[in-house]
Amino acid sequence: MTALVKAAYAVTFLSFFLLVVAKESTIDQKVIIFDVPVSYKGGALRGKIINHYNQTSQQFIYLHIWCMILIADSGSTKTNWSLVEYRTVKKNVETSGLNPYFLNADAVKNILQTDLVPSMVARFVKVIHFYGAGCSTENNNSMLRETMKLFFHEAEIHVYHDILGAARALHGDRDGIACILGTGCNACFYDGKQIFSVVPSLGYLYGDEGAGSNLGKIFMEKYLKNKLPKDIREEFDQTYHLTLEDILNALYNRPSPNRFLASFSEFIAPRQKHPFLHNLVKSSFQAFVEEQVMKYQDYDKLTISFVGSIAWFYKDILLEVAAENNLKVGIILRSPMDGLVKYHGNEE
Repeated sequence: MTALVKAAYAVTFLSFFLLVVAKESTIDQKVIIFDVPVSYKGGALRGKIINHYNQTSQQFIYLHIWCMILIADSGSTKTNWSLVEYRTVKKNVETSGLNPYFLNADAVKNILQTDLVPSMVARFVKVIHFYGAGCSTENNNSMLRETMKLFFHEAEIHVYHDILGAARALHGDRDGIACILGTGCNACFYDGKQIFSVVPSLGYLYGDEGAGSNLGKIFMEKYLKNKLPKDIREEFDQTYHLTLEDILNALYNRPSPNRFLASFSEFIAPRQKHPFLHNLVKSSFQAFVEEQVMKYQDYDKLTISFVGSIAWFYKDILLEVAAENNLKVGIILRSPMDGLVKYHGNEE
């Protein structure tokens, strides 16, 4: 007897049991909820059986089993959450980024409580797969797990580095080099199951080549040292109206200076065909290739794929740099979420 057939028998039996209980109950209980383990695809899967019982007709309206999976792709700027049921995304929610290097437990709790939890029934979520920037140490991962557990009491919570999410979304079960170019940057070799990193991600101060924070950092340096072309400087001043004090306060006295720097990509992207800005972006991408991609053995033979807003919006320049370095480019995605939904859909 297959696991699915066994589950069907179990549901039928429980449905009959609930019907008897409901009929004999003196309480006008319209909704009966049971939390039960369901064996499916060779593994234990927890789901919900919900029975709506109509006291007048003495009939159940429907019987439903599910395992709700919550998948998160978190960068330093924003976090995208997808609530998945039967490989179908039921709800998408966007919150602020939850990088544990920039936020403590109280800040994470506040974001979850305000922006995420009101959008769903937390007790129906059975598994959480959280992929995040900054999830590179057990202390950081433990803080995020414990904070999410405050709201998702019944969920099994997994916290991974965002580069593993990129690898799974970009390559599935195939090997290759996975690259992130968003607010920050990262790269790894992926053998179809595990990731292997050679160069640590050092953040916007000592790394992040090719990332939004790096583009903003280079641009702002040119701006403050009066090295921008006149037309670009005038457009920037008309757009932002920033004083030197504004900039220095954002960099040294306010939280998330990396996000402040990365925000200037919104100015650069629509003007990337300007020769000065084109060369600025190109040189940053070249540094990423040299400092990250070329550190891996056989990099010129492996498929290299990219994910992130910077890779997506500057893809023409990225492909130009890749061609000049004889790189074999696979796919370029703006977000890894579709790939992660497909990857984790097999769990249901």
